Amino acid sequence: MKLEMKKDVIYRCIGTDFTNGILACGYMTKPTKDQSQYDFLIDYYSCFLLLSGNGFYYTADNEKLPIQAGDFVQRIPGVIHSTEVVPDGNWLEFFISFGRSTYNYLNSLNLIPTDTPVGKGGFKDTTIQKSSRLLTLLKEADDYDLPLLSLQAQELLLAILISKNRNSGEDLFKKSMEEACQLLTSEISSEISLEEVAAKINMSYENFRKHFRKYIGTSPSQYRIEQRIKHAKLMLLSGIPIKETAILTGYSDTYSFTKQFTHSVGISPGRFKKEN
Repeated sequence: MKLEMKKDVIYRCIGTDFTNGILACGYMTKPTKDQSQYDFLIDYYSCFLLLSGNGFYYTADNEKLPIQAGDFVQRIPGVIHSTEVVPDGNWLEFFISFGRSTYNYLNSLNLIPTDTPVGKGGFKDTTIQKSSRLLTLLKEADDYDLPLLSLQAQELLLAILISKNRNSGEDLFKKSMEEACQLLTSEISSEISLEEVAAKINMSYENFRKHFRKYIGTSPSQYRIEQRIKHAKLMLLSGIPIKETAILTGYSDTYSFTKQFTHSVGISPGRFKKEN
């Protein structure tokens, strides 16, 4: 379904120097491909949240990055790039632009990342409300109110970036937990401790346990047991004796293995082997 919303934007300037004084925002629709911007270069900072639609971002090295609803895209001053619109009539963005001197200040404090032009943004109802409010205020403001509105624009940008970084943090934790799962599965016959696993993914033991349960749904120790039993079943079914299976799955003796297997599966290893 194509969007009915029309372009609604405002461009203002603090003083007479457009590069350093620009202050702009608004909703931009781009229903056709000819509204794509190729080899685009600006002297001030601009960014947008894509609220709906899809497209692509091309770096100066012609690396192609997909853009989809919820993504946050930055236009860094002096950096050539392209944004290509998928012409399905659904492209709707909310953009913010401000002067290069403001960008340089925020960048000097490491508040604006320059290495990731496309990433997940803070796409929430409150974000949209604040965006619409900024647009309305900027349309109605007198010139002497513009510096204050510039601060509000920066505040909105930082709120989006904070949410973006939280999303990135979530991805980082997820990847760490996936790495932990690989360690707990691939070294099934060794005596690797959970503390060692936590150290290998650069986390404290308590944080590791907390995040593992959050992302995997069970404790690291229970996951380890489940993987050992899964491997044990495959070994038993392939004809490996119970005693050797116990050793290969990291148990110190047959008794400990049999006890754990029976508790987890409901029947003894011998009976499992016989019945299957």
